[in-house]
Amino acid sequence: MSRIPREVLTEAVRAQINGREVLAAVFCTFRFDPGFFEREILPALFDRHLHQDPQIRRAQLEEALRPLAGRVAVYYDPRAIVTGDGTACLDVGRIPVRPRTGYFHPKNAFILVRDTSTQERALVVLTGSANLTQAGWWENVECAHLEEIAESGRSRPAAQMQRFLRHLRTLAKNFDAHPALDDILGLLRGVHPIAHRTVNQRLHPHFLYNGQHGTQPLVDQLDAVAGEWLRHADLEVLSPYLDDADASVPLKRLIERFQPRRWRVLLPEENERARCRPALYEWVREHGGEWGRLPKAVLARGGKQAERSAQAAQRTVHAKVYRFFTKKWEITFVGSFNLTTPAHSHGGNVESGVLSEVVVDKPPAFWLEAIEEPPSFEQPIGEEDGVDQHYLPLLARYDWASGQAEVLWDGVGDSPFVQVHDRGVHLFEIGPLQRAVWTVLTGDDAVVLRERLRETSFLTAVAGDRRGIILVHETGMAHRPSILLDLSPADILRYWSMLSAEQRNAYLSMRGEALRGAGEGLPPETPPDTIFDRFAGIFHGFGALSRAVNDALDHDRSEPDPRRIEEARFRMFGAKYDSLPVLVEQMADDTTGEPLHRYLMVLCARQLADRVRHHHPDFWASDPAGAARLRKGLTVQAALREQLIARNDPEMTEFLDWYEPRFLAEQVAVTA
Repeated sequence: MSRIPREVLTEAVRAQINGREVLAAVFCTFRFDPGFFEREILPALFDRHLHQDPQIRRAQLEEALRPLAGRVAVYYDPRAIVTGDGTACLDVGRIPVRPRTGYFHPKNAFILVRDTSTQERALVVLTGSANLTQAGWWENVECAHLEEIAESGRSRPAAQMQRFLRHLRTLAKNFDAHPALDDILGLLRGVHPIAHRTVNQRLHPHFLYNGQHGTQPLVDQLDAVAGEWLRHADLEVLSPYLDDADASVPLKRLIERFQPRRWRVLLPEENERARCRPALYEWVREHGGEWGRLPKAVLARGGKQAERSAQAAQRTVHAKVYRFFTKKWEITFVGSFNLTTPAHSHGGNVESGVLSEVVVDKPPAFWLEAIEEPPSFEQPIGEEDGVDQHYLPLLARYDWASGQAEVLWDGVGDSPFVQVHDRGVHLFEIGPLQRAVWTVLTGDDAVVLRERLRETSFLTAVAGDRRGIILVHETGMAHRPSILLDLSPADILRYWSMLSAEQRNAYLSMRGEALRGAGEGLPPETPPDTIFDRFAGIFHGFGALSRAVNDALDHDRSEPDPRRIEEARFRMFGAKYDSLPVLVEQMADDTTGEPLHRYLMVLCARQLADRVRHHHPDFWASDPAGAARLRKGLTVQAALREQLIARNDPEMTEFLDWYEPRFLAEQVAVTA
């Protein structure tokens, strides 16, 4: 592969998913910008036209994530949080991983997809060098390997990925629930392993990783898989970070083991100054190697057109690529492994990469252009530079369903007293905390945290002269208030009546523009205002909701579909703009609306609640907080009844005594 491939990561992922339904996704990263991830990376999972306004787009993504119910998760090193220009607020698991030694450094995406026409499932796997940050996905020169593993198919790397993901669960020991990980491991367990390293004299892809007890140094893993091919080939190494040393131990081991015919190494540079020791620069040359730079066309922001400008800004090289090639073949290793001792050692960082043979259409050549003149030098930097050196090993999580907040000290021994702040405002004090034990916050502190989470998922923890950023892990997101929208009762009924995800997506776009003042000045469509339309709209909206909920729950009896069950849970028990408890609570808060309309909506809501409780008791009992909220909201029926009686003739009491039990019994009788 003499040509350097160029693709936008989000577009490559979207193209590989190819419109299929995403069932679960696990991401691994060192640096993590949760706001950027939700706004710009998460949309690649969904085949939807999303609004350009970030807040409206997030409201649309909130809707798209409902069926997944926590089955999108990011595993990250908590010492490398990037606050960026936004916060996290969507139903994405945010799970910190802090290995015993080194850093959690892999960059992966495992995306479980299903073809809705054939019901065939597959796992889309991305292994690369890009962190989940704006620099990683938009700005840097990065590398990635994309492949797909079919359910019940045959795969060489599937077993290796299984071991990596099981180790990931062990590393995330402070969290018990990993639904996305469970789903992906479930598919991998059904894949038939391939024992042979090659097929038709071509190397199968191999997923390599380290950071687990018993794993070998990288050079030994490469040798075990493809040593007979890698020896005496040309070698090219792209790594943005090198050891701050006079000689490179990982490079020395690669050279001694594989004895390349020629070898060339990327010179890490910033502002035209080399980020390595002068002695290391000379060491490479003395041992027969060359230093190189990527072509300007690759580095220029904006591509070839920008290259023509002398002032064109250059992109940072962050890719990690090891290329072994001859005139006839090329084997490439891409992933997160820098050319550093912590990356290559079995007891250093947690890393991952894929070794694969590349299709060549002409003799491969070096990508790097050789450097002849010695450069100016600057202090070497490592990828961990800029990482929070004062990190406090404090974890926090909040369950929106139960209202329970917990903290855990993940350091050595018990914790000191810790002050918790948000943007300079003191929230509460905790500690001392017992090591590795989740401690429940007091009710008042949990309420304070809940209110702050409406605005930000970041907290600042302070203990003495140490200060660190904490990213709160949130669960029970069906009960988290909606991001953008507060719909009127009429809007909720119309939303329930929409048949397709595309219709609902377009409606969120329209309503979001109206609420944010971003539209073209056109008012939203106003429904007809006749007695027939008003009452027909109520019955039509509740009928659509009832069918959607009942179809999902009835379907579950014969063929469970967790996605449809979660959608029903959001509608029946959630705190979103279109959840039934939200509509019922509006009936109590609305003092200006017509009592008859409000009374009828509450009766319809009670009718549906009674039907679900009667026919699906397990589902009703599965969300006690949501069911309790709905029951409490339905008590407004008595007050609305009294308003109707006060505004009508005395015979109204007798009429309602006759009407209510028949109306409420009708649903059960008709559908039983």
